[in-house]
Amino acid sequence: MRALPPLVVIIIFFFAFPLIGLAMSAFTATWLSLSLVLAAYAEECIWGGILSLPRGQAEAARSTGLTWWQTMLYVILPQAFRIAVPPLTNRVIAISKNVALGSVVALSEVLNNAHSATSNAGNPTPLTMAAAAYLVIFIPVILAARRLEARWQWKI
Repeated sequence: MRALPPLVVIIIFFFAFPLIGLAMSAFTATWLSLSLVLAAYAEECIWGGILSLPRGQAEAARSTGLTWWQTMLYVILPQAFRIAVPPLTNRVIAISKNVALGSVVALSEVLNNAHSATSNAGNPTPLTMAAAAYLVIFIPVILAARRLEARWQWKI
């Protein structure tokens, strides 16, 4: 899923799946495709966090009598999530901006509506308001991620 552009996935879900009897709305096709792409990137970010940890972490946890699942749950994953938060934040924002791709399959979303309103009125105010709406959405996400990163910062 990481290798496919989100637009291609949206088009396949919306236009090709009905040919095999799986018709879906523009919202569903957009939501499902962006969710699958984000899930693929999230998996890679967390996997990278796990691989970046020294092997001795798992060995030490296992030597204390923890099972493999307990080792992952209590030792490895908390450290891997600390490492994975910055790239995950980046991917969440990038995928959120890709919602505008849904306009290709007639999804009525903010940027597409603002562009239409700007064209009809000959006034850039709707497009400016859409840009402000994106800022209202993304600035809290960025601030929350920074706060989480600061809270999970390694204390030496």
